[in-house]
Amino acid sequence: MHYNELTPYGGVIMALCMVLCAVSGVVLIPFFRFYKTGFFEMHIGDRLRKDDSSPRFGGVLLMGAVTAGTVGGVYILSKLGNEFDDSPAKRLTAALVYVFFIFIAGFLQDYLKQKLRRPAGVKLPLLFLYLWLVSTGFVLSLKLISGMSGKVLLPFRLGFLGFGAAYYPVMGLLMTISCMAFMNFDTFGGQEQYSCDGLLGVTVTLFGLFFAVMGEGECSLLGYITAGASAGLLVWSAFPSKIYPGESGQLISGALFCAMCIISGRELLLIILPVSVIIDMLASLTRYVYYKLTKKVLLKGGSLHSHLKESGRSDVSIILFSLPFTLAGIAAASAFYVYSTELI
Repeated sequence: MHYNELTPYGGVIMALCMVLCAVSGVVLIPFFRFYKTGFFEMHIGDRLRKDDSSPRFGGVLLMGAVTAGTVGGVYILSKLGNEFDDSPAKRLTAALVYVFFIFIAGFLQDYLKQKLRRPAGVKLPLLFLYLWLVSTGFVLSLKLISGMSGKVLLPFRLGFLGFGAAYYPVMGLLMTISCMAFMNFDTFGGQEQYSCDGLLGVTVTLFGLFFAVMGEGECSLLGYITAGASAGLLVWSAFPSKIYPGESGQLISGALFCAMCIISGRELLLIILPVSVIIDMLASLTRYVYYKLTKKVLLKGGSLHSHLKESGRSDVSIILFSLPFTLAGIAAASAFYVYSTELI
């Protein structure tokens, strides 16, 4: 089933996910703001003014929209697909289960940090182990559903790199690193003062549209779902933010991205596509190593975007600064996707 057959349905699902995510904010934001401020008022607040009442938990809005979109996608695949091959619907369902388990970790982080006032949240090694186990389990589930070769396509006619049984833990590790990189993106360390309102939403919406256009079958539908849900959250998370994605939203975004890369069968997209996210992560690692070696601070913030924020750049200018890197990653990924069509 080529993506062109799904485009009309995908467009409807994307619109519904966007509307659902945006509308659910009207109901849920006051409750999450109560967690932060201790005061409950059944309204969003001044949409044109930013104050300290904006809560986290944006991932809850995303999870609701992604769940609804996936249910719709599974229904469409079951009606349009081959009645003797329900693998696409199963893979899409497996992606939803994977995203949900990643969401649990993010929600716990948001709950511990905002509701229980525990800034450290879950210990990083424990969180990393959980993400790796869930990611590896997702890759194994795809093996059980439709089989996987254990080989990764390389660019420049270099052929395939075989991993054998090591493919599953290695891909789980790459997916975990990607999810952690998305945690570093937008709101560094889950701290609102380091937020760039809308950076995550704009980037993930573009990633979703890439897979919606370039992907096929369930991968294309997952792209539409991701783009719609992320755009819906942008209604509230763009400056001035009324709700932050939180670590729940950041982890869901990373999980959706990883799921699309793996389901597409082009695992190298985990490295090629998220250029802007990788640059932000490398800036944070460089800052950390430099401080350990010299005891001096290299950046004003914990990441590149938070450094720009502390330097006085506006949220819009930071998004525009990041946009060329995001588009460069999409261009490189598009070239790799076209190259791979005759090989996969």
